[in-house]
Amino acid sequence: MAAQRPRFASRTAWNLAPNRLARLAEEKRCAGEAFLDLTESNPTRCGFHYEEEAILEALADRRGLKYDPDPRGLLKARRAVVGYYQARQVSLAPDQVLLTSGSSEAYGYLFRLLAEPGANVLAPRPSYPLFEFLSSLNDIELRSYALDEHHRWQIDFG
Repeated sequence: MAAQRPRFASRTAWNLAPNRLARLAEEKRCAGEAFLDLTESNPTRCGFHYEEEAILEALADRRGLKYDPDPRGLLKARRAVVGYYQARQVSLAPDQVLLTSGSSEAYGYLFRLLAEPGANVLAPRPSYPLFEFLSSLNDIELRSYALDEHHRWQIDFG
């Protein structure tokens, strides 16, 4: 019998067992208890109220039938970001803006751009919950340092 090959590369050999916080959240969900889940990343499950008609109207826009991607993000969206910053006295151009599908993708780009494989990258603890996965996926080693919640989340040099 041939040895079973791993499904993915060794850099993705993560422990996928739910941690204590995930287990507690699932228990509360199953019990029907109300709680604020700060790990929820799907905005449609967070109880936000959307302008449904405006969203549906935007989805019916015929311009959406043409596929014309820009790897930096839609020019209209990048211009909106520029406008946001201009209102705050920050000057930049749409060509200086790169939009990603989310923060995980942006961190992945930054790790690849700024760190060599095997490099050590410092991150605070507590921090962005996916840093460990993203660092291993991008072939870097994550090293953490503590923050002191009792002193305005400053670095705990002790």
